[in-house]
Amino acid sequence: MKTKLNAILTLLLACIVQLTFAQEKTISGTVSDEAGLQLPGVNILIKGTTTGTQTDFDGKYTIKAKSGDILTFTYLGLKTQEVKVGASNTVNVTMAEDASVLDEVVVIGYGVQKKKEVTGAIASISGSDITGLVTPSFEGQLAGRATGVQITTSNGIIGEAPRIRIRGISSINSGTYPLVVVDGMPIYTGDTGGVASTNALGDINPNDIESYEILKDGAATAIYGSRGANGVILITTK
Repeated sequence: MKTKLNAILTLLLACIVQLTFAQEKTISGTVSDEAGLQLPGVNILIKGTTTGTQTDFDGKYTIKAKSGDILTFTYLGLKTQEVKVGASNTVNVTMAEDASVLDEVVVIGYGVQKKKEVTGAIASISGSDITGLVTPSFEGQLAGRATGVQITTSNGIIGEAPRIRIRGISSINSGTYPLVVVDGMPIYTGDTGGVASTNALGDINPNDIESYEILKDGAATAIYGSRGANGVILITTK
């Protein structure tokens, strides 16, 4: 009888331990680069699931996870990191530069260059990053994948041109739309006279796009003049 009682108690204890490890807890922390600067917009995903989050402006994040889960940290231009959740509720991560990304060839408006030789601010989205994405128009592929790029739709009008901001709000009355160049050909975007215009970019099949290059600083103005004052989106098709 005593032996059976001990066996039952052991089984109950094992169940309690298992339930404890299976319980979700709130994991928080800060993500920074090798220089110690906090990184906003880092994607954090629990490996093998669709549960994820992003770091805020100060590089901080919170996510519900269980002990044993693996957190995957990804950020454009930096090496992907995986961290296993342990007993601690705090997981701080330092991300290192991905040297292989700097050897990629990018379009810069007047030719092509290796990314490590480009002095201006540029964001790249390759074909592998957008393969398999189901979006009604190309701007859906940009959303959340290029740092510093804001994409919104002011109302539900079908086919309305989206509001794309690369360098913030530079004017109250004038437009803030960037210049979009498809295979070297500038395309008109934006609205006219405060009336919602149709999205000229809606004719572009997202599946036909090979890559994006986004010019975000004043160098774009030097290449394209005043039309590039709000930034430039260079689209290369297949």
